[in-house]
Amino acid sequence: MAERSHRRVLPVALGTAVLAAGLGGGFWWWRSAQAVEVPQAACWNAFTHEDLAALSGAGHQAVVWEGSEQLGARDAQADPVCAVDWEGDDARTHWVAKIEVAHADERFLRAKTDAEASGWEPDRPAQLEFGAGAQGWLFHDGTVQLMVRCDPPAGAPPASSATAPAAATAPAGKPGSAPLPYRKITITGDRGSAQTPAARVHQIRVDAALRTARELVRAQGCANDPRLAGQSPTAPF
Repeated sequence: MAERSHRRVLPVALGTAVLAAGLGGGFWWWRSAQAVEVPQAACWNAFTHEDLAALSGAGHQAVVWEGSEQLGARDAQADPVCAVDWEGDDARTHWVAKIEVAHADERFLRAKTDAEASGWEPDRPAQLEFGAGAQGWLFHDGTVQLMVRCDPPAGAPPASSATAPAAATAPAGKPGSAPLPYRKITITGDRGSAQTPAARVHQIRVDAALRTARELVRAQGCANDPRLAGQSPTAPF
């Protein structure tokens, strides 16, 4: 049974529009599965073959759908996105797993903190320790999010003037905008195989979030050198 949430969760809602735009804008290309049930790895190596096999279930084949933007692109016109689908599911309504990497700033963190303070129970997410350089959460619908600050490397040309009046409101990557300092990694998907416990699904997503953050820091050359955990935290449920 697909894992669904009937409550509106603030951070998930913020990322939905960006992912939908990527799907509708034609930024996708198809990579066929190899002669095995699932690919050996997917989404910047965030998911291993073992992960994908557990998510897909025995007897299923999976294919990878990856956006044209890569993690190392700083002036991209779209956010990096990647998803894994069951082979043959042309409707693509039930994803095995999907990752979105979006720009964000302190306003996202403030809004989230205010929402939690007002009382989100029982939807209050569990905190995940991804290291001193990141913040993470596991939501009760199984969504995992990780926030990491990534400053431009020394000598990198600025995307725009951060002192311009429009810099505070213009979208990242558009003329007159300042680069947003954070990257928000969101990982979700359907429950997948009924044989795979929910806690195992959640742990796979937690592991994938840390791997994505590590690859992002490497690809972007973050000048602030974010300190990430040596291993993933344990999913609490």
